[in-house]
Amino acid sequence: MSDEFSRRQVVRRAALLASLPTLVTTTAGCARRISTDRSVSVPAPVDGMLRVSVAVAPELQRPGGAVVAQPPGMNPVLLANMGNAFIALQAICPHEGCELAWVVEDRQAECPCHGSRFAADGTLLSPPARSDVTSFPADFEANGDVIVHLFAGDGTFKNRVVGGQFSFAIADFPVLDAVGGAISGRPDGFPTPLIMTRVSAAMDSSAIAALSSICTHLGCTVLPLSAAQLRCACHGSMFALDGTVTAGPATTSLARYEVSFDGFTVVVSTAPFA
Repeated sequence: MSDEFSRRQVVRRAALLASLPTLVTTTAGCARRISTDRSVSVPAPVDGMLRVSVAVAPELQRPGGAVVAQPPGMNPVLLANMGNAFIALQAICPHEGCELAWVVEDRQAECPCHGSRFAADGTLLSPPARSDVTSFPADFEANGDVIVHLFAGDGTFKNRVVGGQFSFAIADFPVLDAVGGAISGRPDGFPTPLIMTRVSAAMDSSAIAALSSICTHLGCTVLPLSAAQLRCACHGSMFALDGTVTAGPATTSLARYEVSFDGFTVVVSTAPFA
């Protein structure tokens, strides 16, 4: 073997080895391409419930079937039949906004663009996404519809939202008998968690305030305090019983909703307070 031939082999091998890191990096960075699920147009949710008929989404009749439900003016929802239950996830990947797809073999959701993976309950399993996606309870009705509960309650209030309002007996919450009393919770179907406060001793609608418990500063949770005040658990913003700001960093009052009260029953509307 000539010295020239040996030298040529060494140079060629060095060039090949130098290229390997680039090849490996490129391969590792590629997402596994998967097919997106069929999108179906569905009616707008009513009282926090998104209804998807199997007449327009027959895929949901078989285990492993999945669709992306597209309600007007809202983010899409990924729906999948798990065989013994339905899962419903926010269909938009928090990484760069691509639409998620269901991987039936793994019972997981994946971003077809960059490969982020999410468990059936929305928990992030693989980057580049850095946060979970929202999951929603979903039920199958006897008539063949799948119902997605976009605003699931926490059990504080017995009655769910019907026709844009829910009600409760003042006797169910004795703390609201006295001025300064407050309770927090979320009724099933209401668009936000609430704080209900007693702002006066009157026996009419002026006595009760229904406030969003989402702080207007950075979206943290506001909780009732003693001394008839409400406080943001994260950054210390303070609010009066009617939702007005009393101490920053928040500068905007809490969202407030229409209430009617006859001395016995409180009715809360999803409509903003006038």
